[in-house]
Amino acid sequence: MLSTPLHPLLVHFPIALLIFGTIAQIIAVWKKDFFHKAAFYLLGAGFLTGLFSYWTGDGAEHFAHQHWGRGVSPLIHTHETYALITLILFGIALAIRVLEKFKPFKMAMALVIILCLAGTTTLALTGHYGGKIVYSDHTKTGE
Repeated sequence: MLSTPLHPLLVHFPIALLIFGTIAQIIAVWKKDFFHKAAFYLLGAGFLTGLFSYWTGDGAEHFAHQHWGRGVSPLIHTHETYALITLILFGIALAIRVLEKFKPFKMAMALVIILCLAGTTTLALTGHYGGKIVYSDHTKTGE
């Protein structure tokens, strides 16, 4: 087993990819060709790297308990819940983008943008609680 968890090394990839994917999806409203395609690939790569980051969270949880005690558990579970909601929102947005290729429907673009904006919000909350786990004073004392 690694002495350093992979989780903090991986999380920055989905953060960047999903944020830029959301921005590209919004720009695609006006500049369809390039940005519509770019958004699809950015969101897809962000979702996949998000899955890997989520799966490495258990190792990071073990690391946190060893270094800061069990007092961090509520923060960890809040962080994990927001991460799961983020994956679900972006997963649904991506599924709509895939389904739209086979059966286009009117509200697809608006729905995907709403899901991406909601996903970006929960992504920010995920990062906020992840930061609290690592940088809050009470985690260092194990409270």
